[in-house]
Amino acid sequence: MLRIVIVDDEVLIREGLARMISKESSTFCVVGTYADGKQLLDELPSLQVDAVITDIRMPQIDGLELIKRLKASHPQIRTLLMSGFTEFNYAREAIRSSAVDYLLKPINKEQLFEVLYSLEQERKQQQDKENRQRAGLLLSLLQIQEPAAALIGGILLPLPYFTVTVVKGGRLEGAIAYADRLRADQRIISDLLEVHKGLLAWVRYSPEPLTPAERREPAGEIGAACPQQRLHLGVSRSYDDPARLRTAYLEAKLACDAGIYNPQPLHYATIEELKPAGHMASADPFLPVRGPLIHELQILNISGVREWIHRLFCAFEAEQADPELIIRCLQQVEETVRNELKEFEETHRQQSRPRLEESVRACMSLGEIEELFTSTLTAVLEDIRTRRLELSGTAVETVKRWIAANYKQHADLNMLAGMVFLTPSYLSKLFKQETGLTLTDYVIEIRIRTAKQLLKNAPDLKVHEIGTEVGYPDPAYFNKLFKKTVGVTPNEYKRISHV
Repeated sequence: MLRIVIVDDEVLIREGLARMISKESSTFCVVGTYADGKQLLDELPSLQVDAVITDIRMPQIDGLELIKRLKASHPQIRTLLMSGFTEFNYAREAIRSSAVDYLLKPINKEQLFEVLYSLEQERKQQQDKENRQRAGLLLSLLQIQEPAAALIGGILLPLPYFTVTVVKGGRLEGAIAYADRLRADQRIISDLLEVHKGLLAWVRYSPEPLTPAERREPAGEIGAACPQQRLHLGVSRSYDDPARLRTAYLEAKLACDAGIYNPQPLHYATIEELKPAGHMASADPFLPVRGPLIHELQILNISGVREWIHRLFCAFEAEQADPELIIRCLQQVEETVRNELKEFEETHRQQSRPRLEESVRACMSLGEIEELFTSTLTAVLEDIRTRRLELSGTAVETVKRWIAANYKQHADLNMLAGMVFLTPSYLSKLFKQETGLTLTDYVIEIRIRTAKQLLKNAPDLKVHEIGTEVGYPDPAYFNKLFKKTVGVTPNEYKRISHV
C-alpha cells in the first residue's frame, strides 16, 4: 500500500485530489492533507509516508523547499510536484530537487495514476529487498550468542519497538498465512523467520510497546488457523534496542517451550507468565541418577535403566525444566552409556538415529520426549545384549584359553574385557555365570593345579621355585595360599605325593 500525503494551500484542490486517489484503488491510502509544507514537516515524525504530492506556490514553505528538506531528512519519501505554471525553470528545478515528476494543473488522472502505480511497484520491490536483507540479519542476531556490534548496527528496524513470538508445531501453514495477512495489512509491520523446521520466530514492530491484549491476539488467530493441531506459542517483552533481539527471542522460546508441560492442544504464554526457575536451574538433575544408572548398565539390566531414566524425567516435570536443560541431561545419559558400553557408539550409528537435539526440540510434550529417548536407547541396549549373548560362550572360552596359556601373568580385568569386547563388569558377571568362579578364583585354581603337578612331577624343583613358576614369587604368600586352597602346605603335599 502506497501511503500518500497531499500538500496544497487550496482546500478544494487537495481534498478533491484525495478523494480521486482514494477511489482509484485500495493500493493507495491518503494518510494526510496539509495547507503548506511547514504543517507537514511538523507532523512528519508521527507519520508513515511513502509519497508526497505538493504544490509549488504555498505560504511559509513552498513546494521546492519542501522537496529539498524531505530529500535531506527522509530520502526514502518520493515526491511529485504540481503547479499551474508551465515555465520550464520550475520543472527543471523540481527535477534537480529529486521530484519524481512534474504535474500540471488541472491534474491529468491518467498521468497521475501512471506515476503512482509506478511508485507503488517501486516501493514494493524496495520493501521486498529490505525485508530479505533484514530477515537475514535478524536470523543471525537471533542465533548468535554474542553478535558483533557491527552486525547489530547494520540492522535498521522499521519501527522503534519489537516483540518476538515463537511458534512451534508440526504444520505451521496456518501461522504463516496469519503472519502474511498481517504483513499485507500496512498497519502491522512484521518479519517471519523459520529458525528451523517446525519453529517460527515472528518479529512484530510497533511505535509503542505492545499491550497484553495485543500480545495475546496471535494465540486465538493462529489457533483458529491451525484447528485440531497441537501448537505452542510464546511471547517476549517489547524492546526498543536491536541488541536485545536475541534476548527477546530467548524469552519467547522459553515461554513457548513451556508448552511441553501443557496438556492442552493450544499453549500460549508470555515470558511474564512463567513460574520462576526452581533449584534445578543451578543443580545437575542427572547427578542423583548417574551412580544407579551405571550399575544397571554394567549388568545390562534394561528394565533398571528404563526405571532410572523415568525417575530423571519425573524430576524434569517437577521442576518444569526447559528443553535445553533436558537435552544437556540426556547427553550426559548417552555419554555415560558410551563410557560403560563400548559397543554403544557403533550400534547407535548403525541404527541411523536423528541427532538428540533435533529429536527433542521437535517433540511437543515431555511424555513424547521420554518415549522417544527411552525407546531409542532401549533398542540400542537390546541390540547390544543380543550380540553379547551370541558372543557369551566364545568370550568366556577365549578368556579361559588366555589364562591357561598365560597364568603366570597378572590377569588384568580391563585387558581381558577389551580382548572380548565386553565391559569389565559384564565379563565378571558372565564368567561367574559360566564357570561358577570369579576370574580371580579361576586364576588361583589354574595356578594351584599347575603347582600340584610340578610338586608331583618335578622333584628337583624347590618349593619357592615352583611358586615363582606359577606366578607367586613371594614364598610366604604361596605357602599360605596353597594351604588355604589344598589343605596342606606345598612341602607336605610334595612329601605325600612321593610316598
